Amino acid sequence: MARSMDNGVMVLLTVMVGLFGVTSALLGFIAEGKKITPGDIHVSGNDCVYPASPAHGLGICAILLLIVAQVIASVAGGCCGCCRPGGGASKSTRRVVGVVVSILSWVMTGIADWYYKQGVEWNTAGTRGATLAGVYKGCSYHKGGVFVRAGVLSLVATSLAIKSCFLLRALPSTAEPVEGGAEPKPNGQYGPSVGLPQWQAQGNGHAP
Repeated sequence: MARSMDNGVMVLLTVMVGLFGVTSALLGFIAEGKKITPGDIHVSGNDCVYPASPAHGLGICAILLLIVAQVIASVAGGCCGCCRPGGGASKSTRRVVGVVVSILSWVMTGIADWYYKQGVEWNTAGTRGATLAGVYKGCSYHKGGVFVRAGVLSLVATSLAIKSCFLLRALPSTAEPVEGGAEPKPNGQYGPSVGLPQWQAQGNGHAP
């Protein structure tokens, strides 16, 4: 019963991780189509006036959702395996692999958030100095692709996070022996096997 409940919670948490991660990526893809273009920028004297863009808010939401997804994944995985009891050699190997995958997911998250941050900064409403090229004044802008790269990395980070959850939260099999040489008893408890003395049956008659 407890194991089925734990599996149910695990499924719920991984679904939340996937939902937040995929939503973060979708917001990134939408932000790419809403970013500021050169036609949106106005030159006022020596300044470039950047208008408000939906990509700014979409990028911020994408950052927050991706971070929340990673935090949930870390909690679901038992704080990167630190909260899970140790098992045999196979369990230890699986835990190491799970921790490595979890770290990689956080690295991908950091890179994705860095791209998101760049996109947010370039799509923030405000005024910047114009650049002079000969007799022409130009305004700098992001040429594109930053939100797409962030969205793809968000999907990669989310996939790694879900994988780490299953590696770190894998429950030990009930058929495995308990450490210390204990053997299962008929009543379900565990303890060292103790040999019972064997008594030979004594007959009432005398040997001839």
